[in-house]
Amino acid sequence: MTKIAAAARQHAPIFLAAAFALLPLTGPAQAQKSGGSITVGQELEIAGFDPLKVGVYDTSTFTAAAAIFDTLTTLDEKGEAAPKLAVSWTHSDDYMTWTFKLREGVKFHDGTPFNAQAFKENFDRQKDPANKCRCAFYITNIKEVLAPDDYTLVYKLTDPSVNLPAVITIQSQNNAVHSPTAWQTKGDDYNRNPVGTGPYILKSWTAGDRMVLEKNPNYWDKGRPYLDRIVLKPLPDAQSRFASLQSGEADIIWDDENDADNIMKAQKDSKLTVHTYKGSGAAVYAFNTKVAPFDDVRVRQALVMAIDRPKMSQAITNGLSRPASNPYGDGSWVKCKDDGALPFDVEKAKALIKDYGKPVEFKMLVTATPRGRMVGQVLQQFWKRVGANMEIEQVDQATIPSRAFTRQFQMTPWRIVDLADPDPQMYANFRSGSPLALAGYSNPELDKLLDHARVTADLGQRTEDYCAISRLINKEAIWFWTFQNTYYALSSAKLKGFPKMYNGVIDVSRTWLE
Repeated sequence: MTKIAAAARQHAPIFLAAAFALLPLTGPAQAQKSGGSITVGQELEIAGFDPLKVGVYDTSTFTAAAAIFDTLTTLDEKGEAAPKLAVSWTHSDDYMTWTFKLREGVKFHDGTPFNAQAFKENFDRQKDPANKCRCAFYITNIKEVLAPDDYTLVYKLTDPSVNLPAVITIQSQNNAVHSPTAWQTKGDDYNRNPVGTGPYILKSWTAGDRMVLEKNPNYWDKGRPYLDRIVLKPLPDAQSRFASLQSGEADIIWDDENDADNIMKAQKDSKLTVHTYKGSGAAVYAFNTKVAPFDDVRVRQALVMAIDRPKMSQAITNGLSRPASNPYGDGSWVKCKDDGALPFDVEKAKALIKDYGKPVEFKMLVTATPRGRMVGQVLQQFWKRVGANMEIEQVDQATIPSRAFTRQFQMTPWRIVDLADPDPQMYANFRSGSPLALAGYSNPELDKLLDHARVTADLGQRTEDYCAISRLINKEAIWFWTFQNTYYALSSAKLKGFPKMYNGVIDVSRTWLE
């Protein structure tokens, strides 16, 4: 056994998944009922499903993807990897090779057989440099995927990964398995005509109005799904979403702490249920360090030190939001005794602005929503107090990713979502040369820490690395964190079987109506 393997078995049992017999995807059987239809009120209009077109899925897309597609693995109630399209897996002693045994007899919605070759074609399509997919950076640690036979899949990694089965559970652009036949025959139209192996099939999609998913009668997990139909409706306005839930037009809606009044109202309503999950990750903001005034660390530090997070939480969420000083959150296994957080210090912030010696004026992107405007106005007041003038630039929420990826911003909002491991996002967001490193910041010391954190299986050492990464990011103030991720969904009390919101995903694919 290698030192890496030994260390992993000593320190990281939660992430290990040796070969085992088929396990159920849910807990003890409950009185599930078949039939019926539900409507989900979502925050955003879905841009599409083809990774080559959309690059990265957002939270609204995750909900639909969880119903249309399957992933190789899923997370059980304990947060550990469990079978889905893969029924078992083994790893090499150095964790550089993972071998998955696939479920037999599964077909895509269009009748194409699901097998190792189909999965390999998904991977190769995203990985191919000629396709220029932004999604490719999230799989840079995977050298290749091999299909030695129909039901054996082999991951060859560039670095050890002690927790790969848990990392690939999220219904992301990289993990959702698409029908190769569908994208080859539909071409550009595939983006709005996705085909997976999941429990629901896309029936219709009217842009700006609704997406209708219908039960897959040939789903491999016999007896599921329970609902006949799922309707997804984009309702960007929080009050409209909540009103639709109260009226019965929607059965479950996405929500967050910025709509604290609605959450508290729902808690008092016996006809409604509040679902919540304290995850890892945080709401964050990125400075573009390549443009003035954020090319100067003093300005960045001053703005961070001017933020009173408890007061901000009270102002925008009635105190529900939990202040964050690093990107990991209470739901992460990374716990830092010292994360290097800059203190709230108005006088120090003023001194840094004065030392800078030039006017500090800039624009900040915010969503053109009441929540976005409120956050912008609160930050604007904090920064004005220390001598910095921020102009709020309101944009449609769907344009923020494109503006961010093309660096058309001075400051932009962002989010680090839950994953079973911080590596994929931290490496993508902060490694030099990453197309997703929004701040445009490069530091050899930071690169060294990011590289090391992904090649050691010792959880204690990895924690040290990630805490050191946090200290460096906080010191240089290239991003700043406002609040930890806490996820909410409000539903009719009649909706049952709703799982934990891992990764912030509202997954209704296995729910039923009482």
